[in-house]
Amino acid sequence: MSESTSEKRAFWAPVIQISVMVTVIVSTILTIFAWPVATATPKDVPIGVTSPVPNVASGLQGQFDSVQKGSFKFIEYKDIAAAKKAVERREVYGAIVLDSNPEIMIATGASPAMAQLITNIGTELGNQLTKANGGSAFVFKVTDLASVGTKDPRGLGLSAGSLPLIIAGIVVGILGSLRLRKRSQKFAVAGIAGLLAASSIVAILNLWLGSLAGNYFLEVLVVALGIAAVSLTVMGAAGLAKRAGLLAVIGLFFIIGNPLAGVALPVEFYPTGFGIFGQYLPLGAEVNLLRRISYFPQADTTMQWVTLSAWLVVGIALVVLSGLRKPKAE
Repeated sequence: MSESTSEKRAFWAPVIQISVMVTVIVSTILTIFAWPVATATPKDVPIGVTSPVPNVASGLQGQFDSVQKGSFKFIEYKDIAAAKKAVERREVYGAIVLDSNPEIMIATGASPAMAQLITNIGTELGNQLTKANGGSAFVFKVTDLASVGTKDPRGLGLSAGSLPLIIAGIVVGILGSLRLRKRSQKFAVAGIAGLLAASSIVAILNLWLGSLAGNYFLEVLVVALGIAAVSLTVMGAAGLAKRAGLLAVIGLFFIIGNPLAGVALPVEFYPTGFGIFGQYLPLGAEVNLLRRISYFPQADTTMQWVTLSAWLVVGIALVVLSGLRKPKAE
């Protein structure tokens, strides 16, 4: 091989490699962010139904399946109190009351998009029943059991604020991996930076914008736990696998975890399995837990606490293991 050919290869090889890598990375990111949103359709969205007439849920199920099969899953409850409790526990996104006082119960705090969709279902159902009753108006009263409040009526603050939640942990992790050498320093910065950032973030979302409405200190604990878990995992992965570990964790938490967190859309709108997977990553668990604390105090939060705690344990373990590889004891 001539020297000229070697020089050309040395010149073009990295140029082509970088160009191909950037194309693959950008295309992958675009796919992960755009695909769930562009193809978002409801699938087995749970909606409660209660009526003195038996088997109303199965009738509604058949009616809606004939239009768009599998979009909704209607669950029948014995009375209004049971249906209301199901909404408040986040077992269903809303409930339809079909009796002499027709009512649509929604929960904007769970998902503004779903609350609007269920309201639209009530409107369409009311039109159908009005025609069936010979023109006698059949109008549903709409009751929001988990309103997001007057400061942020569309619930946009938490959706927009979800990005800083994950970025905070990643930034702390990157800076910690670059500047800190001792394990004790990494644990300290994860705790202190997490607590300070969480106090500021929750103050903005709760006290100022009104996008959160739960106990301030409990919400600070949630955000601080999420930041600490992410930052320790980033620092541990970087310590074990250097740049590859750093990029892998950032890719998992941000590139994959952010669009699948179920912030703007319910998990039932994502391709099968993707939305559920997103709930087992830090951001998905964190946002879901914040929603429950703010608007659904009766809802079970075990899974979210366990998920965030598990990631914290993973982060601690990775930092400890990365420290064991160092030649000098700390």
